Amino acid sequence: MNIRLNTLWRVPVFCLAASWVTYHLTIYMGWFFIVKTTGPDGVVNLSTDPVRTAIWHMAMFLLVLLVGGLWAFQSMTKAEIAASAAIAIAVKLALSAWLQTDDVQAGIPLALTLIKLLNWFSDFSVLLYWPGQNPEVSSLLSSLAPLLFIPFGRKTVRQTSPA
Repeated sequence: MNIRLNTLWRVPVFCLAASWVTYHLTIYMGWFFIVKTTGPDGVVNLSTDPVRTAIWHMAMFLLVLLVGGLWAFQSMTKAEIAASAAIAIAVKLALSAWLQTDDVQAGIPLALTLIKLLNWFSDFSVLLYWPGQNPEVSSLLSSLAPLLFIPFGRKTVRQTSPA
């Protein structure tokens, strides 16, 4: 098994960038899952539709998975994607562990930025939460999301012919 070291950064960087993009898309496209109702007293109430929210998170997760698998990692082998995904999982777990500590109170702006960098994992966590209704398990399982890129990898590195 030959892993090119210059590919190890791809999955972690892609996951962090995809999280940043999906976070901002969710903010700007919030009208999709916001429901506005007017009560009999004329008060306007805003709420979120759980079905539309689940559809949105599923669409964002699958979009990132397909873009990563079909475009960003097409030149990588399954072993390279697995090694790179392991780094992405370690980064996600480290950031999540730090966000659970009391030290976060001192660095709230940093914590809010880190939450934006973990949004793609959260999209998957929302989908995993529904069947079992257990946030700890769904959060832990969502950490393994980068492993879903492995089936998109090549079996071997494509050899280039000398010119």
